[in-house]
Amino acid sequence: MNYIKSEFYRVSHSRGIYCLTAILAILSFLLNAVLSWFGRMDGISFRYDTTSFSYSNLVANPMFFCVMGAVIGIFLYEGNRKYGNLKNTIAFGIPRTKVFAGECIVATVLAIFSLIIVISVYIISAAIFLEHTGPVNLMDLLTEIPAVFFIAVASLISGIVCIEAFEKASTGIIIWVTIWFIIPKIFFYLGLRFDMIRNIAMWMPDNFFGVNGMSVNMSQSITAWGTAEGMAKCLMSGIIGTVVFSLVGAILLRKREL
Repeated sequence: MNYIKSEFYRVSHSRGIYCLTAILAILSFLLNAVLSWFGRMDGISFRYDTTSFSYSNLVANPMFFCVMGAVIGIFLYEGNRKYGNLKNTIAFGIPRTKVFAGECIVATVLAIFSLIIVISVYIISAAIFLEHTGPVNLMDLLTEIPAVFFIAVASLISGIVCIEAFEKASTGIIIWVTIWFIIPKIFFYLGLRFDMIRNIAMWMPDNFFGVNGMSVNMSQSITAWGTAEGMAKCLMSGIIGTVVFSLVGAILLRKREL
């Protein structure tokens, strides 16, 4: 508990997370402002100055939340080994597993903090600047957040594991990309031939978001979490991923030499 408190203190007194959140919020605001400006310049010939199009950028790309979860985890702890933070912590007698758990908790809380601010700016600016028309509505976006929450947490934890398990951050990032995007794609194509592998592949987020009947565009909004079964699958996949990566991280990082 003391380590978690010290981590919150350390991160809250550094500019990194605030700068990252501010950049994302500004980009969200500018995206909607630019869409509105283009709409005024081009008139009815520009069809994208709507809340539907703006929301669809996130609703159609749920893996964006997964990527941002990893970005925050890596952003916060990429320098641990470089600056000796981890070695100093272990020197005080704190078990490696507790350090890892503390990092995951702190990063998750800060990611939620960042998400609330950025999404609020995104939604409010869209509501102010853009026409409220189209098939994708605010409820699609709001229900997406709980659907992808645990998947994003699993991604965040795996990001921390990857950058701390390897000497170079670049290697860890490559491993993370392999786990979340390349391996699912390999399983997907093997699943075209083997039914058992297909069943496994369709529990991987990048696959079931991509081919599970999901269609979000200018004419319709059919999401993977739009049904009770779909929402349950999103939640279960995320929870399983969170548990698996937490266990793998605890085992790998406990054995790894500082």
